[in-house]
Amino acid sequence: MQVLDRVKSRLDRPITMIGLMGSGKSLVGRQLSAALDLTFIDSDQVVEQAAGITISEIFELAGEAKFREMERRAIRDAVDAGTVVLSVGGGAVCNTETAALLNSRSIIVWLKANPETLMARIGSTASRPLLQGGDPLAILQQLAEERQDDYAIADLTVVTDGMSGNAASDAVLRALDSHLAVT
Repeated sequence: MQVLDRVKSRLDRPITMIGLMGSGKSLVGRQLSAALDLTFIDSDQVVEQAAGITISEIFELAGEAKFREMERRAIRDAVDAGTVVLSVGGGAVCNTETAALLNSRSIIVWLKANPETLMARIGSTASRPLLQGGDPLAILQQLAEERQDDYAIADLTVVTDGMSGNAASDAVLRALDSHLAVT
C-alpha cells in the first residue's frame, strides 16, 4: 500500500495547516487536498467572502479583534464540515479558543520556515497588514519568536526551507503517514 492510500484509509478528521505567512499553508493545503481528494478550505478566504472586503480592510476598518472573531467562526464551521484540509491564518492558533478547537478536532501540521525564506516567498507586503509600519523581515523574526509556543501545539512539524510546494506536500504526506500509523 502506498503512502497516499494509507493516509486516505486512516484519516478521520480535518488536517489543519498552521504557520507564519509565506510558510506554504495555502499552496501545500491545496496540493494535499487534491492528492487526498478532500475539500480545501482557506479560513482567510472564507472571512473575506463573508465580509465582502479584504483582510487588510477588515483590520483597518474593524480592527484585529473583529477579524479574529470572524476567523474563529470560519474555522469552527470548517472543522464541523468533516474531513477537510484547512489552512488558517498565521495568528489563528494564538487565540486559546481556536487553538483548543483545532487541537481537539484536527491533525495540526506546522509548516515552519525561517524568516528569510518567508520574506522571499511573500514578495510584496502590501496585502499583509501585520508587516506594515516597519522592517518586514524584523517583524517576521519577531512574529516567529512570539508564536513559537503557540505553534508548538502542532501534531506534526515540517520544515519547508529550500522546498518546493510539491516537496513540502510530499513531506507532509509522509509525516501524516507516520503519525496516523501510531495514533
